[in-house]
Amino acid sequence: MMYLKMRNVLLCLAMMPMLSAAAQQPAPAPRAGSNWQHVQALPEGTSIRVKSRNSSAVCNLKSVDADSLTCVHGIGKDIVFQRVEIQSIKIHHRARSAAVGAGIGFVAGVSTGYGLFKAEGGGSWGGLISTGAGVGFGVIGAVIGVATDFTHSTVYKGP
Repeated sequence: MMYLKMRNVLLCLAMMPMLSAAAQQPAPAPRAGSNWQHVQALPEGTSIRVKSRNSSAVCNLKSVDADSLTCVHGIGKDIVFQRVEIQSIKIHHRARSAAVGAGIGFVAGVSTGYGLFKAEGGGSWGGLISTGAGVGFGVIGAVIGVATDFTHSTVYKGP
């Protein structure tokens, strides 16, 4: 019984660095209109989301100059955005969002499973219940992370 408690505590402690890594590295808030150099430094082919006054698109970066950005959407369709029209440019981090969501879900699931296990009076199934709840919640957290992409990076925010 003590082995299960210690194992769950150690598991939660082992997951903490992964969960806190994203929280310790907040993206600096870009100053309006002052970071076009960040866009120019992006490698060709980077998947970006461009929001302009007239439209928005998810596309792959093709080229950037002082006044415009060109990206490829779909099969070979070039889209040109004028810098003065662009409101924001973001880079997706769906894999990172999925990993962070899975970690948060796993820890929440293990905690919930352990709490339910203790509320029911214990027994020999506690580790399995906690692990199963952790895996289930982890999958849900990963799906939410991919769907929301909550760890995206804002590369440019227009004036």
